[in-house]
Amino acid sequence: MTGSEQTLKSYYERINVVMQYIHNHLDEKLDLDYLASLSFYSPFHFHRIMRAYLGESLGSHIQRTRVGFAAQFLRVTDMPIAEIALKAGYDTPASFNKAFRKRFGISPRKFREDKDYQLPFYEPIKHQISMENLTKQPEIRVINDFKVIYVTAIGAYGDHNTESAWKTVCDFAGQKNIFGPNAEFLGISYDDPKITEPERCRYEACITIKSDVRPDGKVGVKTISGGRYAVFKLVGPFTLLAPSYDYIFGHWMPENGAELRDEPGFEKYLKSPDSTPPDELETEIWVPIK
Repeated sequence: MTGSEQTLKSYYERINVVMQYIHNHLDEKLDLDYLASLSFYSPFHFHRIMRAYLGESLGSHIQRTRVGFAAQFLRVTDMPIAEIALKAGYDTPASFNKAFRKRFGISPRKFREDKDYQLPFYEPIKHQISMENLTKQPEIRVINDFKVIYVTAIGAYGDHNTESAWKTVCDFAGQKNIFGPNAEFLGISYDDPKITEPERCRYEACITIKSDVRPDGKVGVKTISGGRYAVFKLVGPFTLLAPSYDYIFGHWMPENGAELRDEPGFEKYLKSPDSTPPDELETEIWVPIK
């Protein structure tokens, strides 16, 4: 490996550490100098590096992530707004209201009440979901924590950045002989495209691992939390994922009194899109519930 390749590898490893820390500590005060120390870059260089990677300042990214997280909870839970504000890292409801209104142009309360409110950049999904495509009632499964390797993509879900992330993580798994008969392919979508601009949506392409693997450049290693999940099965193209989530969060959860856990869900891809016609693809949607 050349010196420049080693530098690039270290660059991505450091960014992954920071991004995972932010995601896991949204409800805490995130000191930018401390985040810089996690990356082992000087604060000056750290902020320039993160801006180049994210396409926005780190402070803006944290603020947007916090209000986006809160917006999802407003839409799919009955949790009091003050409690959501604390979970999103705001000291007071007033500071949360101000940040939310600045981001979305509407108060948190009105956003919760107006289920049809759409942000200016959002283009409604035109694909219709049928109960022939998605199971009406999920299986409830309880699992243990497990590890994955992953590569992050930032951009509209399913675009070339997503494809590139999958190529990178699969190439790495092949080189390290990680692929086994029980390897599973997962996707974690952190942002709701109704709430976050498509070019800023964050996705992780993941492959489960059984042995110890060290982070390597863009390829990170993380633990997916176990616990109780509602597992829906979707048969059909990936374009049906968005309306499937609308059904799950807009109908199934409130009708069944289900409550979300404070963990990201994930998609498990049961058939490869490289060898399966879109209408025959099978995807499990794992929703973390209490």
